[in-house]
Amino acid sequence: MQKTPRDKMISTSPKKKNVKTGKAKPKKKAEEAEAEIAEQVELTPEEKKETDKIGRAIVEHKDEAVAWDNLGKSQVELMKRTVAVGATDDELTLFLNVCRGAKLNPFLRQVHFVKRWNSKAGKEVATIQVGIDGYRLIAEDGGQYAGNDDAIFKDETEITTKQGKKTVPGQATVAVYKLLDGTRCAFTATARWSEYYPGTKAGYMWDKMPYGQLAKCAESLALRKAFPKLLGGMYTSDEMEQATPQESMVDKTDQMCSRAKAMIAKAIDFEALEGLKSKLDKSANYNAGQKTELKESVDVRLMELTEKLELK
Repeated sequence: MQKTPRDKMISTSPKKKNVKTGKAKPKKKAEEAEAEIAEQVELTPEEKKETDKIGRAIVEHKDEAVAWDNLGKSQVELMKRTVAVGATDDELTLFLNVCRGAKLNPFLRQVHFVKRWNSKAGKEVATIQVGIDGYRLIAEDGGQYAGNDDAIFKDETEITTKQGKKTVPGQATVAVYKLLDGTRCAFTATARWSEYYPGTKAGYMWDKMPYGQLAKCAESLALRKAFPKLLGGMYTSDEMEQATPQESMVDKTDQMCSRAKAMIAKAIDFEALEGLKSKLDKSANYNAGQKTELKESVDVRLMELTEKLELK
Protein backbone atom coordinates (compact mmCIF):
# COMPACT_ATOMS: atom_id res chain seq x y z
CA MET A 1 0.00 0.00 0.00
CA GLN A 2 1.49 3.35 -1.04
CA LYS A 3 2.25 5.77 1.78
CA THR A 4 0.61 9.15 1.73
CA PRO A 5 2.34 12.43 2.69
CA ARG A 6 0.54 12.22 6.05
CA ASP A 7 2.29 8.89 6.75
CA LYS A 8 5.64 10.54 6.08
CA MET A 9 5.24 13.55 8.39
CA ILE A 10 8.51 13.81 10.26
CA SER A 11 10.01 16.62 12.31
CA THR A 12 13.63 17.60 11.74
CA SER A 13 16.00 15.35 13.66
CA PRO A 14 18.31 16.87 16.29
CA LYS A 15 22.00 17.40 15.61
CA LYS A 16 24.21 14.35 15.97
CA LYS A 17 26.55 14.25 18.92
CA ASN A 18 30.22 13.48 18.89
CA VAL A 19 30.41 9.74 19.63
CA LYS A 20 33.81 9.94 21.34
CA THR A 21 33.10 12.73 23.80
CA GLY A 22 29.29 12.64 24.00
CA LYS A 23 29.28 16.42 23.61
CA ALA A 24 27.43 18.30 20.93
CA LYS A 25 29.68 19.70 18.23
CA PRO A 26 30.38 23.43 18.57
CA LYS A 27 28.08 25.62 16.50
CA LYS A 28 29.50 27.48 13.53
CA LYS A 29 28.99 31.18 13.11
CA ALA A 30 25.61 31.90 11.54
CA GLU A 31 27.10 33.24 8.34
CA GLU A 32 29.40 30.22 7.99
CA ALA A 33 26.56 27.78 8.60
CA GLU A 34 24.38 29.40 5.92
CA ALA A 35 27.31 29.52 3.50
CA GLU A 36 27.98 25.80 3.95
CA ILE A 37 24.48 24.35 3.85
CA ALA A 38 25.47 20.99 2.51
CA GLU A 39 28.26 20.50 5.05
CA GLN A 40 26.25 20.99 8.23
CA VAL A 41 25.51 17.31 8.79
CA GLU A 42 27.97 14.44 8.72
CA LEU A 43 26.61 11.52 6.73
CA THR A 44 27.35 7.86 7.27
CA PRO A 45 28.44 5.78 4.25
CA GLU A 46 24.92 4.32 4.11
CA GLU A 47 23.37 7.80 4.13
CA LYS A 48 25.71 8.94 1.36
CA LYS A 49 24.49 6.04 -0.78
CA GLU A 50 20.94 7.02 0.10
CA THR A 51 21.49 10.57 -1.15
CA ASP A 52 22.47 9.15 -4.55
CA LYS A 53 19.20 7.21 -4.66
CA ILE A 54 17.21 10.29 -3.67
CA GLY A 55 18.96 12.38 -6.31
CA ARG A 56 18.02 9.88 -8.99
CA ALA A 57 14.44 9.66 -7.71
CA ILE A 58 14.07 13.46 -7.87
CA VAL A 59 15.43 14.02 -11.37
CA GLU A 60 13.77 10.98 -12.98
CA HIS A 61 10.72 12.02 -14.99
CA LYS A 62 7.81 9.66 -14.41
CA ASP A 63 4.49 11.09 -15.45
CA GLU A 64 2.59 8.57 -13.38
CA ALA A 65 4.15 9.64 -10.06
CA VAL A 66 5.08 12.83 -8.26
CA ALA A 67 8.56 13.24 -6.78
CA TRP A 68 7.27 12.84 -3.19
CA ASP A 69 5.89 9.37 -3.90
CA ASN A 70 9.31 8.20 -5.10
CA LEU A 71 10.74 8.67 -1.59
CA GLY A 72 10.48 6.50 1.49
CA LYS A 73 10.03 7.65 5.09
CA SER A 74 13.76 7.47 5.92
CA GLN A 75 14.63 9.39 2.76
CA VAL A 76 12.20 12.17 3.66
CA GLU A 77 13.81 12.40 7.11
CA LEU A 78 17.29 12.52 5.55
CA MET A 79 16.27 15.44 3.30
CA LYS A 80 14.80 17.36 6.23
CA ARG A 81 18.03 16.88 8.13
CA THR A 82 20.36 17.91 5.31
CA VAL A 83 19.21 19.89 2.26
CA ALA A 84 15.75 20.99 3.46
CA VAL A 85 16.28 21.84 7.13
CA GLY A 86 13.11 23.16 8.75
CA ALA A 87 10.85 22.22 5.83
CA THR A 88 7.25 21.23 6.44
CA ASP A 89 5.82 18.35 4.42
CA ASP A 90 4.11 20.78 2.04
CA GLU A 91 7.30 22.84 1.61
CA LEU A 92 9.34 19.72 0.98
CA THR A 93 6.82 18.51 -1.61
CA LEU A 94 7.06 21.86 -3.41
CA PHE A 95 10.87 21.78 -3.23
CA LEU A 96 10.96 18.25 -4.64
CA ASN A 97 8.68 19.15 -7.53
CA VAL A 98 10.73 22.24 -8.40
CA CYS A 99 13.89 20.10 -8.36
CA ARG A 100 12.19 17.47 -10.51
CA GLY A 101 10.82 20.00 -13.00
CA ALA A 102 14.24 21.62 -13.46
CA LYS A 103 16.13 18.29 -13.21
CA LEU A 104 18.28 19.65 -10.37
CA ASN A 105 19.84 17.61 -7.57
CA PRO A 106 19.89 19.43 -4.18
CA PHE A 107 22.58 17.08 -2.83
CA LEU A 108 24.93 18.37 -5.54
CA ARG A 109 24.15 21.95 -4.43
CA GLN A 110 22.45 22.73 -7.73
CA VAL A 111 19.43 24.12 -5.88
CA HIS A 112 18.92 25.29 -2.28
CA PHE A 113 16.03 25.32 0.19
CA VAL A 114 16.39 28.38 2.45
CA LYS A 115 14.19 29.58 5.33
CA ARG A 116 14.42 33.15 6.60
CA TRP A 117 12.37 35.14 9.06
CA ASN A 118 9.74 37.37 7.44
CA SER A 119 8.56 40.14 9.77
CA LYS A 120 5.46 40.90 7.71
CA ALA A 121 4.30 37.29 7.79
CA GLY A 122 5.47 36.88 11.39
CA LYS A 123 7.11 33.55 10.59
CA GLU A 124 9.92 31.89 8.68
CA VAL A 125 9.24 31.73 4.95
CA ALA A 126 10.79 29.19 2.61
CA THR A 127 12.49 30.20 -0.63
CA ILE A 128 14.00 28.04 -3.36
CA GLN A 129 17.21 29.36 -4.90
CA VAL A 130 19.19 27.89 -7.79
CA GLY A 131 22.96 27.50 -7.49
CA ILE A 132 25.31 28.51 -10.29
CA ASP A 133 25.88 24.82 -11.14
CA GLY A 134 22.12 24.43 -11.48
CA TYR A 135 22.01 27.43 -13.80
CA ARG A 136 24.68 25.90 -16.02
CA LEU A 137 22.92 22.55 -16.07
CA ILE A 138 19.58 24.08 -17.10
CA ALA A 139 21.33 26.01 -19.89
CA GLU A 140 23.16 22.88 -21.04
CA ASP A 141 19.95 20.85 -21.13
CA GLY A 142 18.56 23.40 -23.59
CA GLY A 143 21.03 22.11 -26.19
CA GLN A 144 22.45 25.50 -27.20
CA TYR A 145 24.88 26.27 -24.37
CA ALA A 146 28.43 26.58 -25.72
CA GLY A 147 30.47 27.44 -22.62
CA ASN A 148 31.72 30.73 -21.19
CA ASP A 149 34.89 32.75 -20.69
CA ASP A 150 36.55 33.44 -17.34
CA ALA A 151 35.49 36.63 -15.64
CA ILE A 152 37.33 39.87 -16.36
CA PHE A 153 37.73 42.06 -13.27
CA LYS A 154 38.13 45.84 -13.06
CA ASP A 155 38.31 48.70 -10.54
CA GLU A 156 39.88 46.74 -7.69
CA THR A 157 39.81 48.39 -4.29
CA GLU A 158 40.57 47.54 -0.66
CA ILE A 159 37.86 47.18 1.98
CA THR A 160 37.78 46.21 5.65
CA THR A 161 35.95 42.96 6.48
CA LYS A 162 35.62 40.75 9.53
CA GLN A 163 38.57 38.83 8.12
CA GLY A 164 40.72 41.95 7.85
CA LYS A 165 41.78 44.01 4.83
CA LYS A 166 40.71 42.52 1.50
CA THR A 167 41.23 43.53 -2.12
CA VAL A 168 37.94 43.21 -3.98
CA PRO A 169 36.89 43.77 -7.60
CA GLY A 170 34.74 46.77 -8.46
CA GLN A 171 33.11 44.83 -11.27
CA ALA A 172 33.21 41.48 -13.06
CA THR A 173 32.29 40.80 -16.69
CA VAL A 174 31.51 37.33 -18.07
CA ALA A 175 30.70 36.20 -21.62
CA VAL A 176 28.41 33.20 -22.12
CA TYR A 177 28.13 31.52 -25.53
CA LYS A 178 24.99 30.22 -27.25
CA LEU A 179 24.68 28.37 -30.55
CA LEU A 180 22.39 30.21 -32.96
CA ASP A 181 22.01 28.55 -36.36
CA GLY A 182 25.38 26.88 -35.84
CA THR A 183 27.14 30.13 -34.90
CA ARG A 184 28.68 30.55 -31.43
CA CYS A 185 27.35 33.92 -30.22
CA ALA A 186 28.53 35.75 -27.10
CA PHE A 187 26.20 37.24 -24.48
CA THR A 188 28.07 39.51 -22.07
CA ALA A 189 27.00 40.82 -18.67
CA THR A 190 28.65 42.85 -15.90
CA ALA A 191 28.04 42.62 -12.15
CA ARG A 192 29.19 45.46 -9.86
CA TRP A 193 30.42 44.98 -6.30
CA SER A 194 28.36 47.90 -4.98
CA GLU A 195 25.15 46.25 -6.21
CA TYR A 196 25.75 42.71 -4.97
CA TYR A 197 27.96 42.81 -1.87
CA PRO A 198 25.66 41.93 1.07
CA GLY A 199 27.82 43.66 3.69
CA THR A 200 29.98 42.32 6.50
CA LYS A 201 27.05 40.96 8.55
CA ALA A 202 25.89 38.51 5.86
CA GLY A 203 28.84 38.40 3.49
CA TYR A 204 31.01 35.64 4.94
CA MET A 205 31.65 33.94 1.60
CA TRP A 206 31.99 37.31 -0.14
CA ASP A 207 34.69 38.35 2.33
CA LYS A 208 36.40 34.98 1.93
CA MET A 209 36.22 34.71 -1.89
CA PRO A 210 35.25 38.13 -3.31
CA TYR A 211 36.34 37.46 -6.88
CA GLY A 212 34.57 34.11 -7.14
CA GLN A 213 31.31 35.41 -5.70
CA LEU A 214 31.08 38.44 -8.01
CA ALA A 215 32.07 36.29 -11.01
CA LYS A 216 29.14 33.95 -10.28
CA CYS A 217 26.73 36.88 -10.25
CA ALA A 218 28.07 38.13 -13.59
CA GLU A 219 27.81 34.65 -15.07
CA SER A 220 24.21 34.33 -13.81
CA LEU A 221 23.32 37.62 -15.50
CA ALA A 222 24.93 36.49 -18.76
CA LEU A 223 23.22 33.09 -18.67
CA ARG A 224 19.84 34.70 -18.07
CA LYS A 225 20.46 37.09 -20.98
CA ALA A 226 21.43 34.21 -23.27
CA PHE A 227 18.64 31.84 -22.20
CA PRO A 228 15.64 33.95 -21.15
CA LYS A 229 13.08 31.22 -21.82
CA LEU A 230 14.92 28.73 -19.63
CA LEU A 231 16.11 31.04 -16.84
CA GLY A 232 13.82 34.07 -16.91
CA GLY A 233 12.57 34.90 -13.40
CA MET A 234 15.04 32.50 -11.76
CA TYR A 235 17.82 33.94 -9.59
CA THR A 236 20.84 32.30 -8.04
CA SER A 237 21.51 32.23 -4.30
CA ASP A 238 24.61 34.42 -4.84
CA GLU A 239 22.52 37.13 -6.52
CA MET A 240 19.90 37.09 -3.76
CA GLU A 241 22.35 37.47 -0.87
CA GLN A 242 22.50 41.23 -1.36
CA ALA A 243 18.79 41.49 -0.48
CA THR A 244 19.22 39.61 2.80
CA PRO A 245 21.02 42.16 5.04
CA GLN A 246 18.38 44.89 4.83
CA GLU A 247 15.57 42.40 5.34
CA SER A 248 17.46 40.75 8.20
CA MET A 249 18.18 44.05 9.92
CA VAL A 250 14.49 45.02 9.76
CA ASP A 251 13.44 41.57 10.95
CA LYS A 252 15.99 41.65 13.78
CA THR A 253 14.75 45.05 14.99
CA ASP A 254 11.14 43.86 14.89
CA GLN A 255 12.05 40.79 16.90
CA MET A 256 13.94 42.90 19.46
CA CYS A 257 10.91 45.19 19.79
CA SER A 258 8.58 42.23 20.31
CA ARG A 259 10.85 40.75 22.96
CA ALA A 260 11.10 44.12 24.71
CA LYS A 261 7.28 44.40 24.81
CA ALA A 262 7.04 40.91 26.30
CA MET A 263 9.57 41.82 29.02
CA ILE A 264 7.76 45.08 29.79
CA ALA A 265 4.46 43.21 30.17
CA LYS A 266 6.05 41.06 32.92
CA ALA A 267 8.04 43.83 34.68
CA ILE A 268 7.17 44.62 38.32
CA ASP A 269 9.76 47.30 39.16
CA PHE A 270 8.34 50.85 38.95
CA GLU A 271 11.76 52.53 38.93
CA ALA A 272 13.10 50.24 36.22
CA LEU A 273 10.08 50.94 34.03
CA GLU A 274 10.39 54.71 34.50
CA GLY A 275 14.09 54.52 33.74
CA LEU A 276 13.40 52.56 30.59
CA LYS A 277 11.67 55.55 29.01
CA SER A 278 14.78 57.73 29.21
CA LYS A 279 16.95 54.88 27.94
CA LEU A 280 14.69 54.44 24.92
CA ASP A 281 15.22 58.08 23.91
CA LYS A 282 18.98 57.46 23.71
CA SER A 283 18.75 53.99 22.15
CA ALA A 284 19.91 53.45 18.58
CA ASN A 285 18.34 49.98 18.41
CA TYR A 286 14.81 51.14 17.60
CA ASN A 287 13.22 53.55 15.15
CA ALA A 288 10.91 56.39 16.22
CA GLY A 289 7.75 54.36 15.78
CA GLN A 290 9.08 51.45 17.81
CA LYS A 291 10.21 53.77 20.60
CA THR A 292 6.69 55.22 20.79
CA GLU A 293 5.18 51.72 20.93
CA LEU A 294 7.55 50.66 23.70
CA LYS A 295 6.87 53.81 25.74
CA GLU A 296 3.15 53.18 25.43
CA SER A 297 3.73 49.62 26.62
CA VAL A 298 5.61 51.02 29.64
CA ASP A 299 2.70 53.38 30.45
CA VAL A 300 0.18 50.55 30.20
CA ARG A 301 2.28 48.34 32.47
CA LEU A 302 2.71 51.13 35.03
CA MET A 303 -1.07 51.61 35.10
CA GLU A 304 -1.60 47.88 35.60
CA LEU A 305 0.86 47.78 38.50
CA THR A 306 -0.74 50.88 40.07
CA GLU A 307 -4.22 49.33 39.88
CA LYS A 308 -2.95 46.16 41.55
CA LEU A 309 -1.49 48.18 44.42
CA GLU A 310 -4.74 50.09 44.86
CA LEU A 311 -6.72 46.85 45.02
CA LYS A 312 -4.51 45.65 47.86
